[in-house]
Amino acid sequence: MFIFTYKMPFQNIDNTIEKLQFNDIFNVFYESPLEITTNEFGYGYIEKEDVIIDLKVVFDGEKYELSSFESLINSIIGFDPINMVEENYDYEETNFPAIHIDDTWVLASPEEDFPNKQKINFISQGAFGTGIHETTQDILRYILSKDFTDLDVLDIGTGSGILSLATSIKYAKRVCALDIRDVRDEITFNSSLNNINNIEVFVGDALNNDFTIDGKFDWIYINIGGEETEMFMDYINDHIKSNGKLLVSGLVEWSFNSVKEIVESKGYTLEEKIQTNEWCTAIFNKQ
Repeated sequence: MFIFTYKMPFQNIDNTIEKLQFNDIFNVFYESPLEITTNEFGYGYIEKEDVIIDLKVVFDGEKYELSSFESLINSIIGFDPINMVEENYDYEETNFPAIHIDDTWVLASPEEDFPNKQKINFISQGAFGTGIHETTQDILRYILSKDFTDLDVLDIGTGSGILSLATSIKYAKRVCALDIRDVRDEITFNSSLNNINNIEVFVGDALNNDFTIDGKFDWIYINIGGEETEMFMDYINDHIKSNGKLLVSGLVEWSFNSVKEIVESKGYTLEEKIQTNEWCTAIFNKQ
């Protein structure tokens, strides 16, 4: 394939793409000019407008048509590209590296062998929670150091289900994993790799009553972020047992105290705080 690059003001992008699509040219892309920011609960971004960006137009037809294709694009856009490059991609399967959680546990694919460690078999299918992020590793270390025998656990915002998998491996009786996205296939697949069959997956918006989860839980996890934790506190209180434990993660250090105050105002006391770099995890006890 060939990729043409055109420099233009960001505010002209939408109009240019519309013109190209009108001429049946759809293989177009660009990198949004984003600036990472921080806010009360973590990270955010703003889209910069008054900048020049690269618009990429892809040609993947026959080579003899290349010249006429370029002439058509130039006539639509109104000027010549700054360059044209030929790209030949050899796509290979991407495998995540094994993640050594601690001296005892490793997260890896079924084909990998670690004789001196206990292994969670895991193959990422693209959902949030691959085990690479320091927050996920902190929580996994914590879960795998505990005994969940005969306990009921609710995992809010489960993503890939990696926390649910670890909890089930540590002998939980019942694990309910919920997410607004349909992650059932990924969780079912990775559960089968570990001979796990006690994870119930619920898909939908829990706060809008898309589904009902019966019973109350000894543990509730919410690894989404500070703002989402505040939104879910009433839901959590409706589903946690007396003297239950709440694990809150996905917090940044500058939001930790405000989230702590929100959780404590709902009847919880802080038991433990775990931090790696700016990322914090907290374990609370329900009073």
